Formats: sequence, structure tokens, C-alpha cells
Amino acid sequence: MINIKKIIADTINYSGEINLEDLIIESASKDKGDYCLPCFTFSKILKKSSQVVAEDFQKSLKPSNLIEKTEVVNGYLNFFLNVSELSKLILEDLTDLFKDTNNKTILNEGKGKVVCIDYGSPNLAKYLHIGHLKTLIIGESLCRLFELFGYTVKRLNFVGDYGTPFGKIIGGIQLFGSMEEVLKRGNDALQDYYVKFNQLEEKDEKYSQMARDIFKKIENRDEKVYPIYKKIVEISLADAIEKFKLLGVTFDDYRGEMYYNQFVPKLIEKLTSLNLLSTSQGAKIVDLSAYDMPPAIMIKSDGTTLYASRDLTASMLRYEDYKFDKMIYLTAVEQILHFKQWFKVAELMKADFSSALEHVAYGRFSLPEGKISSRRGKQAVLVDLLEYVLEKAKDVIKDRQFTIEKPEDVANKVSRAVLNYSVLKVERSKDCVFDVEKSFSFEGETAPYMQYTYTRIESILRKSKLTINSECDYSCFNSDAFDIVKMINDFPLDCKTALIKRDPSFVAKRVMDLCKAFNKFYASTKVLEGTSQEINAKISLLNKLKDTLKQGFNLICIDTLQEM
Repeated sequence: MINIKKIIADTINYSGEINLEDLIIESASKDKGDYCLPCFTFSKILKKSSQVVAEDFQKSLKPSNLIEKTEVVNGYLNFFLNVSELSKLILEDLTDLFKDTNNKTILNEGKGKVVCIDYGSPNLAKYLHIGHLKTLIIGESLCRLFELFGYTVKRLNFVGDYGTPFGKIIGGIQLFGSMEEVLKRGNDALQDYYVKFNQLEEKDEKYSQMARDIFKKIENRDEKVYPIYKKIVEISLADAIEKFKLLGVTFDDYRGEMYYNQFVPKLIEKLTSLNLLSTSQGAKIVDLSAYDMPPAIMIKSDGTTLYASRDLTASMLRYEDYKFDKMIYLTAVEQILHFKQWFKVAELMKADFSSALEHVAYGRFSLPEGKISSRRGKQAVLVDLLEYVLEKAKDVIKDRQFTIEKPEDVANKVSRAVLNYSVLKVERSKDCVFDVEKSFSFEGETAPYMQYTYTRIESILRKSKLTINSECDYSCFNSDAFDIVKMINDFPLDCKTALIKRDPSFVAKRVMDLCKAFNKFYASTKVLEGTSQEINAKISLLNKLKDTLKQGFNLICIDTLQEM
């Protein structure tokens, strides 16, 4: 990666305290250069008008073969870059964008560091709902970003395998079902039993007590009930893992609430020894009023645990297992207070890992009402969306001919790309509504548009015959070509911004911008016409663009295609 702003700043004869790189910006229009330095900030310091300051800077500029010319306009010092020299530097001399001109990698910040990311977290024995799509895709994209920068990443899925819903499901099996049907129909049967039991419970409260009694037997490892519970968890987890894989997501750790709950007593002992626990209406709490927060309830009055105690216990055991440098929890915005509370408790405990805890919140994900029907209930669930989008993808490509890829593979990759991009194209914290019909267009800002762009580049490269050491003439590059060069050069910074802000939308936006820039370039340029050196230069650009897009696609969980 070339720091173009630093190159420009180094040519300016200025020794003051103002950081020139911070002031240099891209020009608003091509006729005003590629970058410019607004000189208004210097007027008061140097007691000169901004126009005079710009002229003085221009007169004393140090020579650089990467700057073609400069102009002073209304207090701005405009820089026109040497397209040929800078393109050569970025496309040839830098074999790896993530290395500087001294061949030093900028991806070493995570070397030797472990990051755990907790995302997904479905409630087992229930259908995955559409909102799970957002945590799964943002979480996976963040994992890939951290891996890009050298971190060792552990993907953790804190599954919901605890609570009275399991008592209701087993109650449903006992009242009007069978394990034979569960083994045959899987999660569909479990969901049916749960719904039917809830309907009984609404009419007679005795069923609420029945569910609690059954769950108590689960906790006590009852020899008849506990094996049924374990089978339910096994079947439901396998179903969830299958859905995760359809989205291109896998996890390293699926331990959930039931596993960590058995270690909560050790947490309570620790909190008691530190005099952090108090009793309120029979419940064990940590008073957080000094920090303008409600109390963190660790144990309810009936002696059962809550999310706070189980999450805190899990963090302690995860630190023992992984010795993480960062532990990130990805959830919806509604859980912000919950994480603030138990993070504060970890801090009060002086836990070694308390400063490593981080909560990353995201906005809601929804569908236009009535757009997708459900065979499984009143509202569409994730499996409905997966099936609908796959059928839509098959319909979109049904008349296309494929010689390299198989149509079914293309349909799977397109449908997955449509879903994943629908999540990542929007800023993480914002709500988004997924418009299925628009998302399959080959025009506009859609995943198929990006995938088709990539296949077009692949097609051109297959037709070309550029050899590795072919001589290139970059003087043929027009402004459209140079826009691509600059975007490619800036790609590592976009990745870094996405990592810092925990927001993959910065990468998604750059990938889309690169695709649009290519299509603009392709419309204005005959790639395979001109001298051999000119053709080689254009093919060199497309090779680097292809590599950048491939990396970008991977970071935002989109598959590349050879043809489409």
C-alpha cells in the first residue's frame, strides 16, 4: 500500500506542528487535480492569505516523479499525480497490497494475539429466526477481518440449551407425541410440540408447573428425562449447524448455557468472598447504583441462575481455555445494558480479562411484511428465507449457459451472496429491511452485480495472454483506470477502518465501488486493443483488481464465480 498523502506531504516545505497528511484530501473534481491541500488553516499562523500560502508552498515544493504538476486555485494547492509512475508502483512494485514499499507487512498487529468472537447463539429446539442472519454474517465477516490482520480467531456459539422451553417440549412429547416422530421429523416435530404445549398452557396454568417440574428433572439429570433432553439438543444443534453451513459459517465451540451453568456456584463463591453480593427480595445481586445502572441479578429468589451469571461464568472459563486478548460479543442493540452490567461486575471482581471484554451491537434485520410466506408458522423464519432465496436464484439463472461452473453451485453461491450482502451493505448499527426482489438484479448495488462483474474480469483475463514479466505502458491509463488504481491502493485502509469500527460495511462499500469503477472503465476502454505494452498494462490492472475483489469478497462472505 502506498501512502499517497504522505508522498504529497513530503514534497511540501513546511516544518510547523500541523500534520499535513491530515489536511490533504481528494479533489472534488478531476479538473482540480487528484488531491489538494486547503491552505486556510495556515493563514492565521503565517499571517498570510490562504492564496499566498498556497503559492509559497508551490514555489518551494521538492521534486517527485510521482507528481506531474500542481496548481493554485482560491487558496487550494492542487496536485496532479503522475498516473504512469504511480500505477507502476502500485500494480507492479507492490506484490502485496498489505506491504509497504520496504516490503514490511502491515498485517502484523495481531501476531500472537487471540480474539474470541461470540455470535450466532440460537435457542435450540426452536427455528432460527430471520434476525439470526445478521449476527451470523456480521460475526463471520469480523472473524475474517481479524484473521486478515494476523489474529488467531476463535468462533464461539453460546447456544441456548437451558430453560423451561425444554420442559414444554418434553411435556409435549409425553402428552401428544413420541420420540419416534422426533427422530423422523427433527426440529419440525419439536417446534410443533412446543406450540401445542403453549396452547394448553394458555388455558390451564397447571401446564406451566408441569414444564417447570420437567426442567427441574433435566437439571437433576433424571435418568428418564435427561436422555430425552440430550437427544433434543443433539437433533436441534445438528439442524442449526446445517443452516449455518448453508450461509458459509462454522464455529469452533458450541458450548452453551447448560454447560456453563454448572460452574456458576464457583462464581457466586468468588463474588461472596469479594463482598460484592447483596440480597434484594431474596435474589443475589451486585449493586451497580454507583455506576448509574440497575443491579446485576446473579441468582433469582428461587435459586436459579440468569444470563448475567452464566455469561460471566462463561467468560471466566473461556479465558482459561483460550487466554484471549479480546473477547467480543455480537448481539442486537437491545442487549447493550445487559453487557454493560456484567462487564462492570467483571471489572469490580478485578478479573484479569475484564479490560478485554467488548460488546458490539447491531440494528434489526427484517423483511417487507407479507413478502415471504411460511410453511412453519405465522411468521417467516430463517429456513423459509433460505429456501425462498435459493429458488429465486435458480429462477434468475435458469436460462444461462454454464461451461465451467455447475448451475446448482452457481444458484447456491448467488443466493448466499444475496443474503450476506443484504446484511453487510448497511452500517452495522442501522436497521435494515431486506428487499428480496431488488437484491437479485444484475444492475444497481446488488450481490449478483458484483459477482457478474468479477466473472467479466475473469473472462477478459482468460482471453488475454499476458506473461508474468510483460512490459507495461501505463501512460495509456485514463482517469477511469486511475480511479481503480487508487481504490485498490486504499483497500487496506478500508479493511483497517472496518476492523477498528467493527463494521464490515466499509469493506462492502469499497468492493461495490471497485465493481462500479471497473464497469465504468470497461465502458470507456477497449481492454484488448492498443500496443502490446498498453494491453499488458490494462491486463495488469485487471489482475490486481481481481485479486483485490477476491479478497474483498471473502471478507464480506461472498463467493466468487468463474462465469455467470
